[in-house]
Amino acid sequence: DAAGAPAFWRFSTEREPIGDADLEVSDGDEDRQGEIALVALVDAGVDEATEEEEAAEDEEHELRRRFDEVTLVEEDEEEVQSLMALVDEIVDPNTGNARKRRALEHLCINLRPRSLNEGTRRVFVQRAMARGVVRAAVRLIELGVADLACAASNFLGDLAFNSDAGARAMLEVFDCIAACFRHIFTKLALSHLPLLESAILLCVNVAAICPTGHSKLIPLVRPVCLQILQHPDVTDKLRGNTILLLANLSTTVGSELRNLRVADVLLDLVKDRRASVAGKSVAESVIIFLHGGPCRCQEIDTLVSLNVVSDYCVPIMERTLCGTEFRGMYPHLLYTARLFEVFVQCKDYADVLAAHPKVIPLLVRVSCQRDRPYGVESDLEG
Repeated sequence: DAAGAPAFWRFSTEREPIGDADLEVSDGDEDRQGEIALVALVDAGVDEATEEEEAAEDEEHELRRRFDEVTLVEEDEEEVQSLMALVDEIVDPNTGNARKRRALEHLCINLRPRSLNEGTRRVFVQRAMARGVVRAAVRLIELGVADLACAASNFLGDLAFNSDAGARAMLEVFDCIAACFRHIFTKLALSHLPLLESAILLCVNVAAICPTGHSKLIPLVRPVCLQILQHPDVTDKLRGNTILLLANLSTTVGSELRNLRVADVLLDLVKDRRASVAGKSVAESVIIFLHGGPCRCQEIDTLVSLNVVSDYCVPIMERTLCGTEFRGMYPHLLYTARLFEVFVQCKDYADVLAAHPKVIPLLVRVSCQRDRPYGVESDLEG
C-alpha cells in the first residue's frame, strides 16, 4: 500500500536577475573609459551566466519532455479512458456523493501497482490531475462525512504513490487536508480508526516522495504516532503504515524522533513475538536510521542479537530487487541501500553484514542491474 524512500535533493537553475541597479558606478573623477570597460566586463559575465542558465533550463525541459512522452498501446489507452470516466464522475458537481464514493473506491482498486503498469499509471495521474480530481477529492474530505472522507483520502494516497507529480499536488492542498484531519491526530480514538488509516497512508506516500514537505507533516502526526505504536487494539495496517511514515520522516527530522524515544517503542515491538510481521513493518530500518553511526549503540546491538541481517536486511534487499511486496509495502532500492549504508558506518556492524553469505552477492546484483528503474517516478528532488 505504500513505499518508503530516502531523502532527495533538489537543485534550481534560477537566479535573481541582474539589472542596471546592480552595477554601481561612482560619480567621482574616474576615467569614463575605464568605467565603460568595467560595465562591459560585468555585462559579459551576465550574458555568459544567462547562457549557462538557459542551457541548463533547456536540458531540464528536454528531460521533462522525454519523461512525459509516453505512447500507450491501444489496450492501455482504453484502460486509462475507463478510469477517466470515473474521474469525470468525481469532478462532476451534479454527481451524488454516494456515487462519487463508489468511483473513488473503484479507482483505488485499479491504481494498485499490480493492476496498472508504470507508464499507464503515470499517464492517468497526469490526465486526472489536469481534470481537477485533486481539488474535487479535497472538497469531499471537507464535507466531514466519514466514509466519503476515507474514500477520498485513500484515493489521494494512491495518486501520490510513487508519483512525484501526484505527491507535489498533495502538498499544495495539504493545509486544507490537515485542517480536516487535525482532530483525529490529536488523540487516538478507536471510532476514528478507518479515517486515521487513510490519512496516515496519504502522509506516508507524500513523505516518501517529497522530503521538502516533511515540515508540514510532522506537526500534524507527532501527537498520535506513539499512541498508535503502543495501542494494542489498532490494526496491523495502521501500525505498519505509521512505522513507514516514521521511516520516511527519519531522513529529515531524525533528532526530533530520537527525542520522542521512538526507537525504544519500536525495539519493544521487534522483540514482541506476538506481533505480526506486517505490524512490525520497517521498524528495524527506523531504528538503524535513527541510531546508526560510526560507533556501536545499544539499540543496534539489540537488533544484531536478534539476527537483523538474516531476518530483515537480506530479505528486504531480495524483495527490493524483485520488485515485490515486503511486509505490506514496496521498498525502493535507494531506501534499502540507505539501510545498508547506515549499518556499515560502524566497522563492527559492517563485519557482521559482510559475514552473511548472501550480502555480497546481493550487492553485486545491485551494481550489475543499473538499467532497471528501482527509484521513484522522477528525480526532481534527487
